[in-house]
Amino acid sequence: MKTKKTTNENLVAKLKYQLNRYKSMKNGAACQTLSMKIQKLSVQ
Repeated sequence: MKTKKTTNENLVAKLKYQLNRYKSMKNGAACQTLSMKIQKLSVQ
């Protein structure tokens, strides 16, 4: 069974991948939203 920490790490990695994709497409609003989500998950 996955721990909450492992699950959060996987989610952060997935969001960072999405963030890089949005950056390459010059989508600033989506980048800000994902950055905020990553920051919140990293603090937990």
